[in-house]
Amino acid sequence: MARLRHVDFSLVVLALMLAFCIAGVVDLVRTYPEANRGMLLFARAQKDMFIDYGLVAQSYHVRANVDLSRVLRSETVIVGTRTSPHTVYLGAGVILGEHHGMLMVVTAKHIIAHPGRHFVVFGNYTGRFTSRVVADPNHDLAIVFVRPRPGTTYRPARIAQVSFRSGQRFIVMGHPGDQSWTASPGVAERHMDTTLLFCPTCDRGDSGAGAFDNSGNLRGIVVTKAVMFVPSAKDGTDFRLTAFEIERPDAVRALVRRAVMN
Repeated sequence: MARLRHVDFSLVVLALMLAFCIAGVVDLVRTYPEANRGMLLFARAQKDMFIDYGLVAQSYHVRANVDLSRVLRSETVIVGTRTSPHTVYLGAGVILGEHHGMLMVVTAKHIIAHPGRHFVVFGNYTGRFTSRVVADPNHDLAIVFVRPRPGTTYRPARIAQVSFRSGQRFIVMGHPGDQSWTASPGVAERHMDTTLLFCPTCDRGDSGAGAFDNSGNLRGIVVTKAVMFVPSAKDGTDFRLTAFEIERPDAVRALVRRAVMN
């Protein structure tokens, strides 16, 4: 009989402790409304440690839309810096529009970070030196201003409101390796702080290239190629991955505002 009373008393204590904990959590959420959001962000951060291997595999089967690639070619240029008679750093750039008679071209900042003459080569293989450069202090982005050629019409890119979502297909229009104006398709994966592109045919010459969705909207600028070992979201085992990181549309828009105000 005493043993039964002891068990009953333990259950009562346990119930009281649970009630106290629940009341504490409810009170915490009422007092600090962002507390439950912080718990959600923490869970997302843990998920962001993993890579969806299925998206990586899927990227090898994506094909570029020929008609869209032709349109994106007209929005893309080569951006370079000549540091000596025998040394040139090349990348890509995207035409964003015109300001005070000058074309605005967004590119990766590391392309024009070298000392020397900066230049732009258009799709018809005519080139001009840049007139001004505005670099982003916080992102690997820069806008170069170049004078358009008289009588030539240039097509500006449309900047999307948001970046890619996970599983969304894209086309990178750039200059991978020794090729110029080449469309490289793939699949994106969205993380909290980064957006990764799984792009089998992209290469280092794609720095500064635009990453476009299937409607032709600019959803990022390619800035980094990384070879990494990452855990799979399926079983947690590590695998080798080559991915490309982009700067997102909000950073591009902020730099455009900065450039036109300076």
